[in-house]
Amino acid sequence: TAKDLRVMLIKLADRLHNLRTMDVMPDDKRRKKAKETIEVFAPIAHRLGMFRIKVELEDLSLKYLDPVAYEEIEHSLAEKMKDNSAYIDEIIKTVSSKLKELDIKCEIYGRVKHPYSIFKKTYMKGRTLDEIYDIFAIRVIVDSVRDCYAVLGAIHDLYKPIPGRIKDYIAMPKPNLYQSLHTT
Repeated sequence: TAKDLRVMLIKLADRLHNLRTMDVMPDDKRRKKAKETIEVFAPIAHRLGMFRIKVELEDLSLKYLDPVAYEEIEHSLAEKMKDNSAYIDEIIKTVSSKLKELDIKCEIYGRVKHPYSIFKKTYMKGRTLDEIYDIFAIRVIVDSVRDCYAVLGAIHDLYKPIPGRIKDYIAMPKPNLYQSLHTT
């Protein structure tokens, strides 16, 4: 693997395929593979910048490690989506219009937090689903730091921010060099 990254890509693809088809395996083997995936393969996918694969590996692992929690989260998300999908679309439309008015070139899209991420915040940190502010979110991608701060200002003009819920990862990047602004 150290000599040829393609080996790891094949291992990740194989593991993803295994998880997608694990329903036919005995429960103890499913749990063992799922635990190994959460501990080893998902972090590797994350490290390689393969976010969609990381998310699917985590979610499928959760499905086998804690099926009750997984089903509860999936059910709650489905219920919330019924109520919130039009709301997210409206926010995207409003923000997009405002940024067009300010001549800020950007990409905007909505996202829903994935089940494993919700699991970590609820079950592992003792929170309820209602205490998680970022189950639904929009992302605005811009080309410059200046535009990033301009977008934050525009969003705060449109919506009142919640005090203490603004994070500036541009001024203080995360250890992995991730940079962005978060607001609630």
